[in-house]
Amino acid sequence: MPAMATRFLEARFAWARTALDSPARTTRSAVVVGRLLGLAFVVCFATGMYSHALQDPLPWMVFPTRPTWIYQWTQGLHVISGTAAIPLLLGKLWIVYPRLFSWPPLDSPLHGLERLSIAMLVSSSLVQVAIGFLNTLQWYPWEFSFRRVHLALAWVVIGSLAVHVAAKLPQIVAHWRRDRGETPRPTPRIVRPATPDANDPTDPVGADAPATATTRERDGA
Repeated sequence: MPAMATRFLEARFAWARTALDSPARTTRSAVVVGRLLGLAFVVCFATGMYSHALQDPLPWMVFPTRPTWIYQWTQGLHVISGTAAIPLLLGKLWIVYPRLFSWPPLDSPLHGLERLSIAMLVSSSLVQVAIGFLNTLQWYPWEFSFRRVHLALAWVVIGSLAVHVAAKLPQIVAHWRRDRGETPRPTPRIVRPATPDANDPTDPVGADAPATATTRERDGA
């Protein structure tokens, strides 16, 4: 890439990062929202696999028949966690998407693989929660088999999520919870100019100071 084009893109990327900067877009915010989103995905995946296994069991699978409400309970968890994942996913994307404008976009093959896994995670997650929500509404504006696609996307989401967590594990560990020994930062104090003392003999505009043009005008002299 020509040097001029590189400098132009680098400047535009830096401008985008500055324009999108926000105190809420921090690594800790990403970790806090991310762990809730990860929990929702894991619960949704586990309960979804249970449902698929009940509907299409393998020959060696045996499932309990008591209590009778266990399927309703697991599928209620599936719907709740899947629906909760929608705002969590959107919130996570809002926090981290300015990082797409980091420069250079790819600085190593490992970084490229990491970005590829993120692209797979984001795209598959958006499709997964969208078609899952439409399924709760009994609306199917597509021609493919919902169950097959939903099952395949579940494995893509959970696999790319595992890769993403492994790549970001140092940051996750560092920001998982606030250090208990950490003291909050003191609020900066605003030092205001002291009010002149009327009895201060060194004050040129004190009570005993000779009247000047400014004080005469102020007093209406």
